Amino acid sequence: MKESKKILLAVIITFLITLSVCAFVGYMYVSQYDYPFEKLEKVMSVIENSYVGEYSFEECEEGAINGLIESLGDNYAVYYNEETAKETFQMIEGYYIGIGVEVFANMEKGYIEVISAFEDSPADKAGIINGDLIKAVDGTEYDSTQLAEAVLYMKGTNIEDPLNKVMKITLIRGGEELTVELKREQIDMYKVSHEVIDNICYIRYSGFSIESYEVFKNIIKNLDSDVEGIVIDLRNNPGGEFGSSINMCNLFIDGDLIMYTVDKSGEKREYFATNGSCELPLAVLVNGSSASASEIVAGSLQANGRAIIVGEKTYGKGVSQSVMYLNPYDQSEGALKLTTCKNYTPDGKWINEAITPDIIVENTVIGNDIRSDAAFIEAVKSLKKDK
Repeated sequence: MKESKKILLAVIITFLITLSVCAFVGYMYVSQYDYPFEKLEKVMSVIENSYVGEYSFEECEEGAINGLIESLGDNYAVYYNEETAKETFQMIEGYYIGIGVEVFANMEKGYIEVISAFEDSPADKAGIINGDLIKAVDGTEYDSTQLAEAVLYMKGTNIEDPLNKVMKITLIRGGEELTVELKREQIDMYKVSHEVIDNICYIRYSGFSIESYEVFKNIIKNLDSDVEGIVIDLRNNPGGEFGSSINMCNLFIDGDLIMYTVDKSGEKREYFATNGSCELPLAVLVNGSSASASEIVAGSLQANGRAIIVGEKTYGKGVSQSVMYLNPYDQSEGALKLTTCKNYTPDGKWINEAITPDIIVENTVIGNDIRSDAAFIEAVKSLKKDK
């Protein structure tokens, strides 16, 4: 019995010694490295103990978060507080009050830059175009670090009767300043329309969403037998929901690689087509405001030899973002939009390099009569010739 107690005691002592050694080694290892935000915590401690002015911990925290995001150099990264996060998820659904622009924070230029104005939106009607830099809205200047605040104001959040107030936006275009006036409207980001012209089905596709794809799919599914080809107009289409671009390609490609993405760890994810039932000749119209999901579609169909691309070189947005709540169980902590992968065409081209059309048609303006549109005319000629 005594012998058993001695053995048990020896085991316990050995365990405690081992635990102490592991703890010491762990401490020595961790102590080699500074805690990433130790200095920031020390700054806040000094402020709390010594600063005589008034301040808000919440504002300090949000300022630190925005500074951290800015240091990433990711033009598309944004921190959304609880209010702006709700607005952002509403936009993802495709409907919101605003002026109808897709923008990003151009860190190099220090301004908020326009990617595209949605078709028939207040911004489009006011003449706002790709490449415009937003300097001020209603006299308040915004820089590239204030993207969320500027978007919130342009959408009229917390503004009484925002739809009926005239808004002045100061832009920088080609080094010169200009001011446009417009009113906010209920924006439908993802309009789809079509008409058949001389046996060619022309489809105007303004943005990518689950709903717009369903409309598009039904148009393709219900085409008359006398339709000889399809022209998809993705000009001024800044993109949208990623999966919709994959689904669109899947209607026209069967069995081949649509595109692939590469994430932070270098992991490659491939997307293959499975049911490309539509075999009609196909052309896609693009311009400098065709971005993101638009470029996935144009680049994939081009690389697979499935469509003729007509128009101008695309925008060149070969990265995708995810919007994530910091705490899914407490949305008051806000959300973060962050670039999470790079997008590649099936032949290995990073879409950031833009998609170059097979047929170049420059400076086309989408008008009310597509029949007189130079890019559409060239696309139809090409489809008829290849028949």
